[in-house]
Amino acid sequence: EDNDKNMISADGFSKCEATLQDRSRRRPPAEMLHLLSAVIVWLVTGTTISSLNKWIFAVYNFRYPLLLSALHMLTAIVVDYGLIKLRVIRHRGVGEQDLTPSAKCKVFLLSLTFCASIAFGNMGLNYVQLSFAQMIYTTTPLFTLAISTLILGKQHHFLKYTAMMPICLGASFSIMGEVQFDQTGCFFVFAATMLRGVKSIQQS
Repeated sequence: EDNDKNMISADGFSKCEATLQDRSRRRPPAEMLHLLSAVIVWLVTGTTISSLNKWIFAVYNFRYPLLLSALHMLTAIVVDYGLIKLRVIRHRGVGEQDLTPSAKCKVFLLSLTFCASIAFGNMGLNYVQLSFAQMIYTTTPLFTLAISTLILGKQHHFLKYTAMMPICLGASFSIMGEVQFDQTGCFFVFAATMLRGVKSIQQS
């Protein structure tokens, strides 16, 4: 019995240690509610921002997508600052806030990729329909897999690539059947999609 209790699991931890780790991973209800509300807000804002941008371009004939992207970033800064001041977003310990130069560089590159993806997306919406852009955006997982394989040398299961086939076919049919097809807008939207894939890799 003692030997069974002290048995080492395949990942190098004892059963007792693994149980303690599983318990420590469980989040309290308040933290889960906070996380769930954040995800819901992210989904709602993410699905409406493209529609609002296209509405501004189409209704008001607004022809400054880069300015709109800059206002987007400025609004994000102001809102985040307010959330921090209101303690909606809580800081951790002082020691955990300090970032190494390497980490700061990664955060800076991630922010550049994020801003560039939004800018290219807004420029693309200036030329193409929102439905067309959203169809191309669905190929983001394919760009993520391809970039991680070509640049990082990661190997993925073939089922992942198989799952991308219906998405790629749908995007191809959407491009061929688009009445108001524009090469410039298509280029901008594909550039935004590629940057989204890069951003996913940087975040992981």
